[in-house]
This record gives sequence, structure tokens and C-alpha cells, in this order.
Amino acid sequence: MGNKFRLTTLLLIVLITVGKAQNSYQKTDSTSLALFNASEWQKLISFGKDALNKGEDFPLLRLRIAYASFLRENYTDALTQYNKVLNNDKYNQIALYYACLCNTYLNRAENAGYLASQLDSNVVEGEQIHSFKLIDVGAESGIKFTNIYERGNSSFSRAFIDMRLNYKLSLSTSFSYYNQPVRNDNISQPGYYAKLTYTPFRQISFIGAYHYMRSNLWHLVYQNNAILGGIKYAGDGSDLQGDFVLSHIGDEKTRQYNLRFVKYLSGNLNFYSISRFSLVNVLDANNVVFQQLFGFKPIHNFWLEGVVTIGNQYNYAEADALYIYNGFDKTKFKAGGNCYFLLKHHLLLGLNYTFERKSDNIFKFNYLQHSINGGITWNF
Repeated sequence: MGNKFRLTTLLLIVLITVGKAQNSYQKTDSTSLALFNASEWQKLISFGKDALNKGEDFPLLRLRIAYASFLRENYTDALTQYNKVLNNDKYNQIALYYACLCNTYLNRAENAGYLASQLDSNVVEGEQIHSFKLIDVGAESGIKFTNIYERGNSSFSRAFIDMRLNYKLSLSTSFSYYNQPVRNDNISQPGYYAKLTYTPFRQISFIGAYHYMRSNLWHLVYQNNAILGGIKYAGDGSDLQGDFVLSHIGDEKTRQYNLRFVKYLSGNLNFYSISRFSLVNVLDANNVVFQQLFGFKPIHNFWLEGVVTIGNQYNYAEADALYIYNGFDKTKFKAGGNCYFLLKHHLLLGLNYTFERKSDNIFKFNYLQHSINGGITWNF
């Protein structure tokens, strides 16, 4: 008799608990749906997150919160919810579609390509999505001014093309030319660069790059090479990349280890930061280099960036080993600014100014260098 009573009591407790949970779910579902239908996006976000904190978690709720965040252009918050849905249902088409758009608007073309490969439809925002795609083509050119006779004005130019080879593999390639007068001679340096990015998982990419430079100085010819290998994790609200660069420039071998952190401070590209820590081993010395960039969008389709680099930047490789100026001297400090203007979603215009404090590599005298660089990119 006692066992039957205890069993009956336990069943009643279970039924009451399940009933309360069901009522709570129904209330959360109906309230979030009403806010969704009324386009009360901020109220929906606040209500939905409060419900999640109380343990009322179901896919429809997260999809509604994500869509509200997406419409408010908070793409990182939206990705947080879409990624939670995809963790439990990796073929959820709504989550895949809008996660693809979020990554696109955060300039994560590789992650967007991976998500596009999982869609049942190859139409995104009314456009056909193909496995192979030209992403952009462009060119940049600039000049570097010095304040001493021993170093003339240098020049740099580059033409590039970026493409997606398939949904998970992309290629960036460019040809460049750098020239620097040194006393009665010139450093003449044509170069070729290629970078492959493979994204086998939704948030993880592997990066490999090769940079070749042929340098002429004082009737000598140097075949310079640099290779990069790295891995990148695209989080909900930030990116983290670790990589290494091995280079042989002139007679010097350099090992460089980098850790790069990108934070989308406003949930989009309206305000963001990029921090990069590097350890550069060259000439039997370890140099620590730190680079910090902040960017923001003051008006529609216009971005401004400020960047500073501190540390001994001799044989220093930047931007996934894309930029390696085989200069005759060491850069001790660098700061500058960039501006970008996007014209009708296809034409991107860029302008850069850089100030550098440099040191002669032999006689150890210091001097200043100012650089102005302009670029144009056509996005397909």
C-alpha cells in the first residue's frame, strides 16, 4: 500500500512539472510569435534572451531572436543563435541561409561559401550561387617619401585577383613590384603571391600562402621566398587566427609567429578592432611586434581605420605574408590611417597614409618615411 502511494505521488509531481513546462513553452512560443508578427524586434530580442536564461530553449525561439538581430544589423548576435540551431540541426535551411548572409556581411567569404554548399537552393538574396566564383579584382599603387639624401623615394604597385575555386576552397593571387633607391643603386623587387584558404568546417579554415620576391641590389640577385601556414576560427563575435611565416630574404632566414584577434565591437563592420601579436626571430634575435587597428563607419559605405605597429619590424611580414618590403633598413615604429569608399556595392576605392621611423642597417642613422597608397577593387 505504501509503495503504491509513493508511486502515485511521484507520478503526480511529474505530471505537474511537465504541465508547467508545457504551459511555459506555450506562453513563450505565443509571446515571441506575437512580437515577431508585430515586428517588435528589440522587445523580441530582450524577451527571447530572458526566456533562454530561464531554460526555455527551443529552435523556433532562437530563429526568431536571430532574425530580429539580423534585421537590426547585429550579425554577430544573430550568428550566436543560428550557430546554436546548427549545432543541433546542421541542415536547418533557415539557419544556414541567414548565417551565410551574416558571414558575408562580416567579410567572411570562406565561411559564407561553406554554408552556401549546405543549402538546398543555390539562390541567395535573389542571386545564383555557384561553386566557382570570381570574388574581386583590383590594383593598388603608392609612393614612399624620405627626408634624407641616402634614401630616395620608393614605389610599390600590385595587381590582384581573388576567386572561389569551390565552396570550401578559395585562392588569392597577385603580382607586385617594389623599388627603393639606395645611395647610387636601387633595390628592384618584382614578386608573386598566392594564398589558399580551405574551410572544411563551418567555423574553421586552414590557410597556406607562398610569396616569391626577386631582388636586385649592387649587381647581386637574391631569390627570396616566404611560406605561411595557419588556422583560423570564426567565432560568433570574433575571429582568432594563429599562423607562422618562414622566410629566406637575402642572406637572412626569418621565423615569425603570429596571433591575430578580430573583434566586431558593434556586431557588424560599423566598429571593429584587429589586434596582432608577432614574435620575429631574425639575425639570432627575437623581436616582439604588436599591431593594433580600429575601424569604424561614420557614414553609409565609408570606413575609416587607424593602425599603429610597435617593435623592430625587420623582415616583418604583414597580412598573411602579402606585404614583405625587402627594405634595406629596419622599421622601428609605424602608424597610419586607411579610408575606404564603396560605390554601388561593386567598386571599392581605398586610400592609405603611413608614417614610419626607420634606422639605417649599417651606419645606424635614423630617418622618417611617409607613404601614400591608393587602390581600386571591383567586387563581383
